[in-house]
Amino acid sequence: MLRTKEVHNARHATGGGSVYHARMTVDLRRAATPLLALPILLTACSGDDRRAVTADDIDRIERTLVNGSELAWELTQAEARVAQACMEDLGFTVHHPTRLHGRSIPHRFEGFSSPYTRIPLREHAEQWGFGVWMLTDPEMAAEIRENPEYLEAAASEQTWRDPASFEARERFDKSDEEYRREWLEAFAGPEKIAYEQEMNAAHEAGEDIAELDLEEPPYGGCELTTIEIVYGGPEHHEADDGRTWWSKPSLESPLTWVGDGELYPELSAQYIDQERGSLDCVAERGHGEWAFDDFGGLPVDQYLWQLYPDSPAVQPPAENLPEPPPDAPEDPAGAKEYEFAMALDFAECARSAGLRDGSEEAWARMYVERLIDRETEVYAWEQEIEEYLGNAQEYIAER
Repeated sequence: MLRTKEVHNARHATGGGSVYHARMTVDLRRAATPLLALPILLTACSGDDRRAVTADDIDRIERTLVNGSELAWELTQAEARVAQACMEDLGFTVHHPTRLHGRSIPHRFEGFSSPYTRIPLREHAEQWGFGVWMLTDPEMAAEIRENPEYLEAAASEQTWRDPASFEARERFDKSDEEYRREWLEAFAGPEKIAYEQEMNAAHEAGEDIAELDLEEPPYGGCELTTIEIVYGGPEHHEADDGRTWWSKPSLESPLTWVGDGELYPELSAQYIDQERGSLDCVAERGHGEWAFDDFGGLPVDQYLWQLYPDSPAVQPPAENLPEPPPDAPEDPAGAKEYEFAMALDFAECARSAGLRDGSEEAWARMYVERLIDRETEVYAWEQEIEEYLGNAQEYIAER
């Protein structure tokens, strides 16, 4: 589903966040009224002891999270450059781009966005529908993704990515098998590669990985060198059952401290009338009976996939998925036309029901209420990323 986003003023003030993810979604940011202009306290309605937060609190923590997300992506790229330098010192010139940074991409955060933003604005519904059609028309989808307006609107759902990495991976995959094996062993160490091969073979054979008597070896090769330069060394862990493993320091976003499933029931309680009004309107326009799930989502993608030939199979299907109308189109062109009309209906129904009236501010407030008591940890997370990034940049500059 396409999520549309109006870029919040605080985003521009900072200078600044799932590979465009398969749902092809774009996110709607809350209205452009600066939060700092609001003189009132935003307090919880639940009657608990949660600390009241101000508009300044929301703006401050949001900017920290946005900046930390950008720094984490810079760190990922810098770590890859350190690893690449190590491998080139060994004579390797073609690289596996994602292994250079540990095959991990940090979460991209552009600002607080409620689940209701998955319903597009009218102007975006007219331009892009729900975005599901892009799965069926790669050429046109590629052209649209060059559109600056689309890129800005879709930023938070694209996750971080480096377009050059796709070509780099193609070059690596086209190199001969001996080169790839030598590269992997030089990067991760022979023991680590042998371990990975055993694990992959067991998985393909359908074996229970948890039952395997395999101990993960420590980092080796240029991967270990990179981790020592950037992070000061790997961390060793031991589980209660005696299983051990190694990792880089965790830079998990503070956003993971709060789950959407935790917040949505509170938001829904405040907007239950608007939700009902929006979905009643959708039903009246001929799109069947819909219901928000436990996270505030609507299974629009799965619904529309029923109309497109060769669309991805979804297992298990969403609960209470509406049936397409009897006269629903069966060809891609007709399905696309239907999708755009449906997106426009959803957008108009959400607007007329007041689903967006204050919901973005309410969502941001609820998030920050759960983060405000750990604000020092949020700043510590940002500073830790800055420290690691400084290590990588210093090493690269001195080469």
